[in-house]
Amino acid sequence: MADYLEYDPQTIERREVYRLLTGSVVPRPIGWASTVNEEGITNLAPFSFFTVVCVAPPMISLTIARNPDGSKKHTLLNAEATGEFCFNVVTVPNWKAMVDSANGFPEGDSEFEHTGLTPIPSVKVSAPRVQEAPIHFECKVERVLELGVNKHPLLIGEVVYFHVNPDVMEGGYIKMEKLDPLGRLNGFFYSTMGEILHREFHDGQPR
Repeated sequence: MADYLEYDPQTIERREVYRLLTGSVVPRPIGWASTVNEEGITNLAPFSFFTVVCVAPPMISLTIARNPDGSKKHTLLNAEATGEFCFNVVTVPNWKAMVDSANGFPEGDSEFEHTGLTPIPSVKVSAPRVQEAPIHFECKVERVLELGVNKHPLLIGEVVYFHVNPDVMEGGYIKMEKLDPLGRLNGFFYSTMGEILHREFHDGQPR
């Protein structure tokens, strides 16, 4: 049996905990959260701490780290103020724009303007969608949970409207080869799909 390295999260530095988590939970899907504040200024930020949490009704979760000074990021401030946000799936063709959108821009500036990405209207929420993304989830804020000693915000949104580019659909399913999703690894590394494996369960039902 191998001798494993052992870590106690109570005794190691927070940065080391982060490196262990982000290097182990891979690849993580990446999406843009688009929001708009009460003055009408749009905001766009990429997140990889994102997943599905419920199907009926459909819900997704988004972990939004606080700023170094402990304040809330614009994504969370806007979502809480308006009760709405949109989540847009990032794919390989627009990965560089995703990285650029993570740069710090002056308050009051929109990431759409700096990255050249195109905002388009949503149907049920005020937050814009990203035209370059093939899938959009229009969301209403279901709740915000604050976790841990640092009150780390976990934003849960109910998906009230789906948009899927028909180019990524095949036979009623989203076809992975057509979607070409981008995965987040650790550090500054990302992954593409690579080989896709297929094996059905005995009862033929996916889980």
